[in-house]
Amino acid sequence: MMTDRLNPKQPEFVLVTSDYTKKFVMKHNIAHFYQFTAESNRMSVIPDACVDILFVKQDGKMTTRIAGTRLEKGETDTHINSEVFGVRFMPGTNPVNKLMKLSELVNNEEIFEEMISYEDREYLLESMFFAQSFEEKIHIFLTYYQKYFDWRLEEKTGLKGVLLDEIMKSNGNVKLTELSIFTGYSERYLNKKIHEEFGMNPKNLMRFIRFQKAVSQLTATINQFNGIDTALSSGYYDQSHFIKEFKKLSGLTPTSYIDNLLCNSYDKKLHVLS
Repeated sequence: MMTDRLNPKQPEFVLVTSDYTKKFVMKHNIAHFYQFTAESNRMSVIPDACVDILFVKQDGKMTTRIAGTRLEKGETDTHINSEVFGVRFMPGTNPVNKLMKLSELVNNEEIFEEMISYEDREYLLESMFFAQSFEEKIHIFLTYYQKYFDWRLEEKTGLKGVLLDEIMKSNGNVKLTELSIFTGYSERYLNKKIHEEFGMNPKNLMRFIRFQKAVSQLTATINQFNGIDTALSSGYYDQSHFIKEFKKLSGLTPTSYIDNLLCNSYDKKLHVLS
């Protein structure tokens, strides 16, 4: 069984709305679902090692897109008053694995409805357009997803699951040499395997896992931030390294990042459903 599973976050999505709703899943290789009405034409995106599928309702029509992880902080387009429903998958999960490699989605967004059959496109877009509630949208998506994506093929005891488990347990602080000793596979093979299965090289995968651990810790202790505790619990070897790396990936120091969230009422806008 996987231990210490990461729930990847995009806190700045919350800042472009007055009401951001999230529901944790943490199964079927889905981290969580989210929903909001955009109040800006742009929103910031940070590295999370994940793929998102977004359904956007605007001006009487529904469009979709699939977005891979960024390698550094960036921005993506939104539209004021558009209603967004999103699905965030766990690291290494590729919901369009028959059409694109994860590496092809890195730093990239594609039109999702062009990747599915005409019948599924009609069902998904029409059903999502007329759905009356967040829970109904979740049910609609899961009905489609479970029909085509067999998450049971993602064996937790297979090499991919073992690698992710070890990386998670170490907070992204395990060396390829150690993984090689633990698994019995060569470093060269593991480097290739990680790139194939997660869409990026081991260094970036571990950086993003460690960074997302820190983001989770920061948002969980948003009113009681302690830089040293966050650095050590997230896998950084000291506070200076933590601050430097966090700023590279978020554009802000940890303290400034928290200040930005608090100044924009992050904790008041975010609503997590059980």
